[in-house]
Amino acid sequence: MQLRQPLGALGRRRGCCARRYATQPPKAAAPERGRAPQLYRHQRAVIFPGQGAQFVGMGKDLYEQFPAAREVFEETDEALGLGLSRLVLGGDPKDLVLTENAQPAIVAVSVAALRALESATGLAASDMFSFAMGHSVGEYSALIAAQAVSLADGIRLVRTRGEAMQAAVKGRDYAMSACILRTANIADVVADVERVQRAIADECAAATSTGDAAVEPDGTNCGVVQVANINSSSQIVLSGTRAAVDRALASLQLKRLAARAVNLPVSAPFHCRLMRPAKAALEARIRELAPIRDRSAWSMPVISNVTARPHGSAGEAQQHLIEQVDSPVLWLQSMQYLKEIHGISRWGAMGPGSVVGNLAGKEYAVDIVRRLSDVAAIREFAAVLARQAQRGY
Repeated sequence: MQLRQPLGALGRRRGCCARRYATQPPKAAAPERGRAPQLYRHQRAVIFPGQGAQFVGMGKDLYEQFPAAREVFEETDEALGLGLSRLVLGGDPKDLVLTENAQPAIVAVSVAALRALESATGLAASDMFSFAMGHSVGEYSALIAAQAVSLADGIRLVRTRGEAMQAAVKGRDYAMSACILRTANIADVVADVERVQRAIADECAAATSTGDAAVEPDGTNCGVVQVANINSSSQIVLSGTRAAVDRALASLQLKRLAARAVNLPVSAPFHCRLMRPAKAALEARIRELAPIRDRSAWSMPVISNVTARPHGSAGEAQQHLIEQVDSPVLWLQSMQYLKEIHGISRWGAMGPGSVVGNLAGKEYAVDIVRRLSDVAAIREFAAVLARQAQRGY
């Protein structure tokens, strides 16, 4: 999902989120230990898309022209025990859009694009990029790119994640809405959404005390609205039950904090409290597989959606993947960290769609953003790297 100004996330702990998700200048961080200096010459980050980028036929040219990309599709099918590649390359869009299919499909195509780039250049991903980062499910693509998790384990986790998210909201009336903001003060926006959520909870409690309503143990039947994504300095996404999301949007527009909103065609309300059952299912699967390799085996740092900082260890990465399910994606803060602390000025948007590349390009108009989603773009970038190598930088 795509936005243009950070907001804040509601819902995990009432009243704390406006402070937590307001953007602040990042504190200086020590350089990554053990990193080869040449990796930072051009200050590149590879970024991966999340759900919503999928379409039937994505990655088909990669599949046909790069054996390394084809192997990714084949390994994905083997890991899942089903023909996902057939659905991706030429299936029914109604089936592909289902979360349980869309998420592993996006990861597979994103990794296939990276493998194609490695094949075209003769370079490893870590020779071309200093950091990896992915939006929502794209974080799994980033971890695979950094060799933090195998493709097979990553795809299995993503399939579990998608199935659990789909099941978590069966029978509920939910919504996700992208919101274009009028203000640069994210904390004000967050605070207003939190105020709406508190008002909903108070009204529900009052109705319960008079016997007019029954409340589920988690209170979600009263209405849920949270900030799901902070995508850029003028765009956020709200997620939750439809009536609560509409109420929060109306409040933001009334107070001229938001200009307009667009309802997103999603199959689940991601990154909000309604996803807690999915969070539990994913946690069980992660504990079963323990898929993340020791941090010393990673080829490059991976930025966490939850903290907007690099994962520090395998255990921390696994915990962040669990927390990510019902926490906001701090995409703006992650870009700010890479830009302001590590001087990233070149972004390689790998995989289907244009959302993450557009977010980087709009936020940092003078930066170089390459959208590496097809054979032509990958070969062009390979040629650029070859020319740079000839010039000695």
